[in-house]
Amino acid sequence: MFLIVSQTIFRMMKRCILQFLTFLFILIFSLKLSAQTGNGFDKIVLDAGHGGYDKGAIGKNSFEKDLTLAITLKAGKLIEDSLPGIRVIYTRKNDVFVELHKRAAIANENKTDLFISVHCNSNTSPKPFGAETYVMGLHKTSENLEVAKTENAAILMEENYLNQYDGFDPNLDEDYITLNMFQSAHIEQSLELSQIVQNKMMKVAGMYDRGVKQAGFVVLYLTTMPGILIEAGFISNPVEEKFLLDPVNQDKIALAILEAVKNYKLSLEKPLIPIIEPVLVENKTQEIVPEKVFRIGFASFKKLRPSHDPEFERLPDVRYFYANSRYLYTFGAAVSAPDALEIYNTAVEQKKIDKKYLKNAEIIAFENNQIVSRESVKLYLKKKE
Repeated sequence: MFLIVSQTIFRMMKRCILQFLTFLFILIFSLKLSAQTGNGFDKIVLDAGHGGYDKGAIGKNSFEKDLTLAITLKAGKLIEDSLPGIRVIYTRKNDVFVELHKRAAIANENKTDLFISVHCNSNTSPKPFGAETYVMGLHKTSENLEVAKTENAAILMEENYLNQYDGFDPNLDEDYITLNMFQSAHIEQSLELSQIVQNKMMKVAGMYDRGVKQAGFVVLYLTTMPGILIEAGFISNPVEEKFLLDPVNQDKIALAILEAVKNYKLSLEKPLIPIIEPVLVENKTQEIVPEKVFRIGFASFKKLRPSHDPEFERLPDVRYFYANSRYLYTFGAAVSAPDALEIYNTAVEQKKIDKKYLKNAEIIAFENNQIVSRESVKLYLKKKE
């Protein structure tokens, strides 16, 4: 028993020393690189997770590797078209297997300024949904650790992975203790970018915000620049998988990544200029025209709900507005209050609206996308009587 414990301690000490030396090399290299490039921002690596015989997470009708490639290529094209001064480098542009250490090497050898790895999430339960973004660091929950384990499991498909990663085993909890001792030298920039990404995934792509998190991702550990890993929704959730398979929604996620890169670049170059966010953040159809429109307000939340929430999918033209630190959800569009009430009655009769939303339903008048009046449906009915 004593011999086994001694061997375990020796193994952990050896790995700590090796990883410390690796971290020291990365830190020195990063500082040298920063001194050379200053605040310039002209190269970015987009990494489509998994690929080839590594399918990643498996949904009912999709593989993670295919969704990540589609989103990454679209995001890259948008960045190339919208930000011509930035060179986009891809770790893969087709369905091939690329080792994690080679993905990091592509970023390091090209002396890039940013590393973004795109993935899709999965869970044993079909209920979880939404987007979350990770930076390299110490996991604070077992859930974060499991996400890191799932993504790091790709190294098990590589030849001689134990030597390639200094004995790191993605299935052993104890290995994450030493791995997570070393946070990225660019942790603050990575956290800033992650927060921007989450904001854009919520407001541009209409996805539920699961927040910014930290965990021990090997591909982030090996890179020498600010880096993040995006989990763009759960393919284990049937509704969200359907959302992710839709090319229109892939375009929205790609646009969210572009907008995040734009804002991050702006924050580096002009840190004193505030970034203004639009008030109207969700549209399923066309913009509301600049004249009076009546809609049915049916719910208000502190946190954004996904646009493809199953509770809302049956309602016509669901949109939300940010007001007084809450997200106000509405449906339908009419030229008068009576017409809006007719839309409401139809939704009730056809059981398209959940009963819990009926009590506080309102008829809300908008003008130029601003709320000009709001009245309880019940009060409005009493007035009519």
